Amino acid sequence: MIALLSACATPSDPQRETSTPPRPARAPEGNLPKVDWSTERTRIMRALTGASDMSVITRNDGNLQILIPGAEAFARDGIEPRSSLRATLDRISGVLGETPGTEIVVIGHTDGVGSELHNMQLSIRRAEAVVEYMRVRGIALTRLQADGRGETEPFADNGTEAGRAKNRRVEIIVRPFSR
Repeated sequence: MIALLSACATPSDPQRETSTPPRPARAPEGNLPKVDWSTERTRIMRALTGASDMSVITRNDGNLQILIPGAEAFARDGIEPRSSLRATLDRISGVLGETPGTEIVVIGHTDGVGSELHNMQLSIRRAEAVVEYMRVRGIALTRLQADGRGETEPFADNGTEAGRAKNRRVEIIVRPFSR
């Protein structure tokens, strides 16, 4: 079971790009407007940069990464977003709702407390809860994906509470659909 779940999650280090970055999903059927990604990336960054509840960077592959610290985002072992995370997601959903030609990948992470299997499942369920929250806020489900990485990509030392708090987080990758 662990091997199956591990194979389903595709770990990547957000700070270090791999030689073959994941390919963007093909655009869903329908007439999506063509996206000037450079302009949209700048617009999204301007709209979201400066908030204390998230950080926004341009990755080496040109896609945007929105990092949302999650120490207070979910109850211990819970999957429902708390009010602080909901407020952040409301803001993000409003900004991303203006660009239908982009794909949004939500990635959940956990700290190292508990079993690897439990943390993988928890991170996936949290990412799915965030996807559902954004869907209800008007983001088309065809634009949203959920993935969990469990405890496999820590930012900090899981041996301290401060480190574990940094490792409990949600990432959102925004990229244009391939045509």
